[in-house]
Amino acid sequence: MGDVGNVTDKLSLTLRSRGKAVISMGVTISGMTGRGSIRHNNRLFSAANIDKSRSGLNVTFCQEDLKQVYHQVFDEALAAYNDKKKKTRDKIPDYYEHIRQGKQEKLFHEVIFQIGNKDDCGCGSLDGDRAAAVLTEFAESFQERNPHLRVFNAVMHMDEATPHIHIDFVPVATGQSRGLQTRVSMKQALKQQGFTSLGRNMTEWRAWMDREKQTLAELAQAHEIEIVDLGGGRKHMDLPEYREAAQRLEAAQEQVIAAEQEVADLEQQKQALGGTVKALKAAEKVRVRLDTIKPEKTLTGAVKGVTVGQVEQLKAAALRGVQAEQRAKELDAENKRLQGMIPSTKERLREAQAQQRVEQENRRLKVDNEYLQEQLEEERSFSARLLEGVGAALDFLEGHLPEPLRPLIEKARQFIPVPDLQEPEQELGHSWGDMSL
Repeated sequence: MGDVGNVTDKLSLTLRSRGKAVISMGVTISGMTGRGSIRHNNRLFSAANIDKSRSGLNVTFCQEDLKQVYHQVFDEALAAYNDKKKKTRDKIPDYYEHIRQGKQEKLFHEVIFQIGNKDDCGCGSLDGDRAAAVLTEFAESFQERNPHLRVFNAVMHMDEATPHIHIDFVPVATGQSRGLQTRVSMKQALKQQGFTSLGRNMTEWRAWMDREKQTLAELAQAHEIEIVDLGGGRKHMDLPEYREAAQRLEAAQEQVIAAEQEVADLEQQKQALGGTVKALKAAEKVRVRLDTIKPEKTLTGAVKGVTVGQVEQLKAAALRGVQAEQRAKELDAENKRLQGMIPSTKERLREAQAQQRVEQENRRLKVDNEYLQEQLEEERSFSARLLEGVGAALDFLEGHLPEPLRPLIEKARQFIPVPDLQEPEQELGHSWGDMSL
């Protein structure tokens, strides 16, 4: 992203060997979306929270004019697009203005990354310098990791509470069939870098942000900086962990289906056993105990009109009845056992269904939170543009007012709000940590 010069000399960093001078307490990795105030990032105006005596320690990795970057990246695709349009009204005269005035995409995006906070990695401290060294490695490798995110401005601030980097980039999607062949699209740019959506709960942006935070964490650990859980009590989850979470939800849903099937099978067994028991009990009522029958043989071999063979058949039938009675008792016991199992199975089903409802509610809350975050970003973007306009107006006045009145301009700049870089907590406690810049 450009030659940053001798950064280690500028920051007076001393990178120590592994196993020495480890930061004694674990720190957090923070990443968030910035508002994209280029003039603030490049210190074209000073805010109240800036220590001007340390501004000379700030590092500029890349600083290009955004309009020129648009010309470099999109002019060829724009010309090819316009050549296919016969009507003038269908052509795009200026792609930069086309995106700026449109509602589909932003001109550029900004991300901010930080290690620790002002208490454990504050600017001016040794640990703060070590964190700055890690951030330098991270920033210098950002463009290589993200070939579809064209970086045009990247700086590290050492004159606020905690070292942090602002990286501003244009998402570039190539080989597109709709619109320009090379166009601005965050979703498509991240997709071309291998980040696909796992649903509304895990967008390409979240998967990419997690990957970047994981990369920063690994660089920090290589410098013997211990990384602990992020704020909000939630461990840092990379993309595979999110996939595992999605698999756990799917497994819970499968358990619900299996429990429902088990209940249905038990009900069928209960009904079948119930019919068998009823039939056997009916047979028992009409059974005649013939064990006491003692046939008296006559000369004709008959007893009151019944032959000895018939009596033997009746006795055999009685024996079968006794066996059937025993089988009926066994089936009745099995039926009771199965009936006893049904409540516990239904309880498991209720628990699984309750878990599924909780998961569904969590998904709904995540979607709502994502929508609110998008609305907040739009508001931040509007505020940033408004402040840009105010800053431009002050620049104009500063150049046209008499010299005695120019100090008033500097005082007016001090009233311009400073961006609050504290990231609000995300859904499920997914906060970006203490961004005390």
